Amino acid sequence: MFAVVGISAACIFLAEWASAQSYRLERVPVITQTPYTGYKRVLETQYIEEEVTTYETVWETETRERRYSVARRVPETSYTERRYTVHKPVDTIEYRDTSYNITRTVPETSEREERYLVPRQVVETQEREVYETRRVPVQETSVEQRVYTVNRPVTNYVETVVDRGQYVNQVNTVQGRDYNRLAWQRANYTDPATGESRWRIPGFYWTTMQGPDRHEVNRVYQPNYVTQTVPVTSTVQERRIEEVPVTRTTFQDERIVRTEPVQVQRIVQEEVVRRVPVTTYKQVTERVEQKTPVTVRRMVPEEHVERIPVTTYKTIMEEKVEPYEVRVAKVVPVTRTVRRPIATTKWEPYTYTVERKNWEVRRIPIETVTLPQEMPQGTSIGIPLDDPSDDPADRIPQLPER
Repeated sequence: MFAVVGISAACIFLAEWASAQSYRLERVPVITQTPYTGYKRVLETQYIEEEVTTYETVWETETRERRYSVARRVPETSYTERRYTVHKPVDTIEYRDTSYNITRTVPETSEREERYLVPRQVVETQEREVYETRRVPVQETSVEQRVYTVNRPVTNYVETVVDRGQYVNQVNTVQGRDYNRLAWQRANYTDPATGESRWRIPGFYWTTMQGPDRHEVNRVYQPNYVTQTVPVTSTVQERRIEEVPVTRTTFQDERIVRTEPVQVQRIVQEEVVRRVPVTTYKQVTERVEQKTPVTVRRMVPEEHVERIPVTTYKTIMEEKVEPYEVRVAKVVPVTRTVRRPIATTKWEPYTYTVERKNWEVRRIPIETVTLPQEMPQGTSIGIPLDDPSDDPADRIPQLPER
């Protein structure tokens, strides 16, 4: 690479370059060979003779006998008696009690007194005493009573009410079901909605009828309260008084009494009594006796005997013999001589060389350049310079290769 510069700049650069060292550093590769000794594995095969016994299968034919049993049926006839029972119907007439109860409701009217209080305002004039008090200190000794409480057990007999009731049968009347049917109606009739009397053509009309009432028997609990005496032990607090003398200073009040009239309003309760009619309904039960004839059918057993022939079969076992041929496999030992290979491993040494490449830095002298003393103005010179890429100072150091 050539650098073209002016005369003045070239002179300054050459003067500095001539005064510097005349050596440059350069990296040179150096190859080193190193011998190494290694071991490799070698396999050797040897043969050993051995006797081996094997078992072979040989087929042979044998004659065998097969024994089996044959069942043969032999019939036998016998007679058995069969007894069975036949039931014949027999009718008898019995009378059954079908009596029933009829319950009617009877109204009863009574009077009851009702008492209630009515408040009434009353104004009264009363005289009120007005006291004016003046306090005077007085020292006196008095006996003071100290009251304390002691718990004492007391047994009392208390009357309690116990329910000894039971369940009884109660007959309730249920109103019959309404239904519609054709009935003969007269010319005049009363309208049930308004209560007015109207006229219409007599004939058959659909009329709402009510069926007969039915009675239901329900189990109802009827209480029976019984009074009994039960002992109850409780603790009663008893007050006891003890007299203790006490000296104290009191202030005695002297009162001056003055009477003044005062109007007082108060409410007076007046009792008013009135009688109210009360209607109660009582159920009366009547017994209706009735006997109903009932036909009862009973079955009367009769025993019959019948002879029935029964045929049974008896099985007789007979033995039979049958020859047959069978091929039998037998295992026979056979001895042979066999060569068995055995592999042996050995390690043998060998030598190999390893080359390594290393880098060394060496000093190489640089040639000097002599400049002329005078140079015409405007002339330029060419100075050969090394490639800056080959300068070791600009390179990145690297590790040696192995």
